[in-house]
Amino acid sequence: LASITDGAMYAAAPVAGDEGWAVLFKESYKTMIAQEDGTDKEETIDESAILKTVAEGKRPAQGLWIAGEKYTLTRQEEDDIDGSPIKVAVAGRPKKGVVIYITAIGTVIIGMFDETKSATQTVGNCRKCV
Repeated sequence: LASITDGAMYAAAPVAGDEGWAVLFKESYKTMIAQEDGTDKEETIDESAILKTVAEGKRPAQGLWIAGEKYTLTRQEEDDIDGSPIKVAVAGRPKKGVVIYITAIGTVIIGMFDETKSATQTVGNCRKCV
């Protein structure tokens, strides 16, 4: 879970051994980012700021980064759950992905899937579980 106001995460599961934090979050860091002209440039990645950008319905310039891994944002749409409007973002990378729900009360809910761990971990099942 994260706050829509700053993208800061405040809860992660599973809690045993802080495993949830390891797969969901990494403190700000520098990494090389490929530029449109084919060169690489070192940039600071602030995952909380990037998540806030996604929660606002925008596409982050550096892409979506979660726990040090870059995901391609493939879909941003609005949905309705039991009469409550929500925003949904879907992103993926090879064999992995995330579904992000942004609620009307300012909570960001992130669900992740990893097809290498189980054949039932898919974007469709992830979306149902979140």
